[in-house]
Amino acid sequence: MKKVQNIIVFLSVLLFIGLTYISFFNVYQTDDYFWSYTTRKLGLLQSFIDTYTQWGGRYFGYSINMFNPVFYDSNNIVPKIYPVFLIFSFIGVSVLNFKGYFNYSLRESVKKGFLLFFFYTVLLVSLPEHYFWITGSNIYFVPVILSGILLYFFRKYEDTDRKIWFYLSALLILILMGSNEILALILEGLLLVACYRKRNKESLILALLGTVFLLICFLAPGNFNRMGEVEKGIVKWLKRAALFGADTAYVVFKVILILPLFIKVFEEELKKIAGKVTYRQAVLFWSVSLLPLLFTSYILTSVARQFESILFYFLLTFSLLLYFKWKKIKKFWWLSLLIVLLPELKIFPGKYSYFNIDFNNENIIMEVLDTDLKEYEREMNQRIDTIRNSPEDSVVVDKIKEVPRILYMDEMASVKEQETYVNDQLQKYFNKKYIRTKE
Repeated sequence: MKKVQNIIVFLSVLLFIGLTYISFFNVYQTDDYFWSYTTRKLGLLQSFIDTYTQWGGRYFGYSINMFNPVFYDSNNIVPKIYPVFLIFSFIGVSVLNFKGYFNYSLRESVKKGFLLFFFYTVLLVSLPEHYFWITGSNIYFVPVILSGILLYFFRKYEDTDRKIWFYLSALLILILMGSNEILALILEGLLLVACYRKRNKESLILALLGTVFLLICFLAPGNFNRMGEVEKGIVKWLKRAALFGADTAYVVFKVILILPLFIKVFEEELKKIAGKVTYRQAVLFWSVSLLPLLFTSYILTSVARQFESILFYFLLTFSLLLYFKWKKIKKFWWLSLLIVLLPELKIFPGKYSYFNIDFNNENIIMEVLDTDLKEYEREMNQRIDTIRNSPEDSVVVDKIKEVPRILYMDEMASVKEQETYVNDQLQKYFNKKYIRTKE
């Protein structure tokens, strides 16, 4: 087991180095300009009100995006350091929890933190949007880190019985319910399970608090304003059933492919957890993962970046179920290791490309070895300088020729295409009537 762990730690460190190197060439993109524009134009309070009533209920996630510093960061420093800061934070919070829950030394906890980082990274559906797009990171990655802090607060409250840890836990629950809907559903499910297992005043208070702020998030007028017209009657429900089946199949298949390796690497932790809970309780915790799958199918959403929290939670809980019933699966760890190093399995066309199984490693390697990242950064900076310094209301810029695999990049429409949200965001931010790329 130690040998396998050392292999994964080595790969994880390489992943970290590669992602850090790639981050040096990261730039602001799409919604980063939108949030900076709306905040400067409307102010924080009015921007929050308009977002909640017209766009959606992520009252915390959208609020921190309003502080996007693109207007003040002329040297593009934040996009280069923020992804690395968040990755460090994820590993650091993992270290705290391994040290707190399993009484490991600092050295062993750091090792476990890098191991968990490896599995988290290979599971990501859209690594560019999760790590390198500031707007996306604040909605999808930051809440995962905060969830780890919440787990740490729970542990401190159990150990010390000091009310400060309970109040901090309540505060984080309030924040997380307004971060993104998927993680909010997972957290709500866990709070209800915890309330069922420990029927005391504290568990009930946290469950009620979570429910209230979950409703505040979900019942935002903006959520209803963004709902488009869909088919009615039996067709709509057939689509929902099909999507539930397809999304669930994707999550199960992708997780099962790496479960043998995960169980092999975290066998000691799974053994300790299995000694403290029953199989029935483990099933109860795992079943929480069905809530967001049902929700996404109900709103007719297929696999995309919002599924990353589901994948990670499903991996953690399903590994415990298999450890109870079929821990011999760990013998196939070498097969899982081989699979995560393979390139993307491209089966589905562009519209459904997220269903392609990809563990990200090959794309990261090719980004470092094959993409001229410095040229990409130069092209993007040149584009922004051209738009910013043009005295004209209409600006036509060159297309980006060096398109990265991992860094988030969404090209705007050309002069012969219909305007997209990318054009619209840049036009508003730079106060132009027309911005397009050359044909």
